[in-house]
Amino acid sequence: NKEYNNETVDSLQKVFLIVSVTKYGRKLPSDVLQKLLSTLCLSKTTPPVQVLCSAILREVLPCDALTVSCNEMVDTKTVSLLLGVLLAQGNKEDEIEGVCGRVLKLLESRQAEGQSLRHLLPILSKVLDLTPEALNEEQVNTMSRKLVDWLRYASTVQGIPISSGGFFSSPRLRQPAPVLEVDGAVAGDFFTVLSIGQYYTEDQWLNMHSFSMIKKWLLCYEAEGASSPEADEKSELDSSIMSMVSACSTSSRLMPPKERLREKVFEYCNRLIEQSDRKALKKSDSDLQKACLVEAVILLDLICRQDMLFVYRAFPVVKALYGRICADSTFARVLLPVAQFYLNHSETAGVDSEAVYKRLFTKIPTELYQDPMMAFEFVQFCRENVKTLSESVGIFRRSFPSLLKVSEFCEREGD
Repeated sequence: NKEYNNETVDSLQKVFLIVSVTKYGRKLPSDVLQKLLSTLCLSKTTPPVQVLCSAILREVLPCDALTVSCNEMVDTKTVSLLLGVLLAQGNKEDEIEGVCGRVLKLLESRQAEGQSLRHLLPILSKVLDLTPEALNEEQVNTMSRKLVDWLRYASTVQGIPISSGGFFSSPRLRQPAPVLEVDGAVAGDFFTVLSIGQYYTEDQWLNMHSFSMIKKWLLCYEAEGASSPEADEKSELDSSIMSMVSACSTSSRLMPPKERLREKVFEYCNRLIEQSDRKALKKSDSDLQKACLVEAVILLDLICRQDMLFVYRAFPVVKALYGRICADSTFARVLLPVAQFYLNHSETAGVDSEAVYKRLFTKIPTELYQDPMMAFEFVQFCRENVKTLSESVGIFRRSFPSLLKVSEFCEREGD
């Protein structure tokens, strides 16, 4: 676009730097704010200019001199940028509820070709941070159904690149290739964040965005049937019976939306753990495997805390994972969520957890205390669970000198 050239982008970058790199509040004249807002909303505005206008407005808001509305906007990318500005204004006149309603309406609608819904999920995630009560029960159920579809039923073929046209472009569409596993094999099961493709379809992008916010969603909107005294009594029944009952219930599509979402999250985590056992061809994919393992075990722990019936299904998976990674130092970060899972659920499942704690409190303090991230997360784990560890885990008390070494190194790194 000739109207918005490189000079425009450079000028906006300088303005953004001025208003953002300061601990003091910055103000811009009302006419400048209005110009930034109108530029953001123009259909002919280029994406870099839109992003910069939105970023500048978010830095200087809230401001009474500016009125923001997105009711007439139809382009989802522009709407997502504008909603970010609207959230920066604060919750004046129930604006957050309006943002939430607008996002959900767009997510439920069928989009025109070229429109993407994935830009809206970060906005919804921000709404959950600010005021989760903005969603009513019907909206929560609707969104839970959407998350089920995106997590579990994304396409297993790669996307097709958008043709730039021209004389040499072929009018025939190439047959889409299947998505791959990290080891290069053709994916044999449903799509996850560990599935590899050169190009991704819209529903695959939604799958990845959904996984990034699913923990926050589950924490905000705990499903019906969460742990209760009655559930604790049921947990004393034979684990094989519990597994059979749970397996039968999961085959039904008549489950309440939030319970069905929890079931699909369980399946997704199992799939990630299976994918993490493959030999990645790239180091970046290997690092992603480890990060996904941490998140998968955390999610399994969360859904088990919300519904004790999942404990009997999740424990064999986590136990097998521990057996696979316990001797490999590169998976040390995964030991922490595994230990947390055992700490929360080993008594319910009747599983001996002493070996896990022994490995955790000998390996990390003696071998990995110089890893800043590992030391920090280990100290956090100890602080958050100090009461339970002191009362129930003997090796925790005996590891006191080693724990001091980790804590000292962590403080030194912080300085």
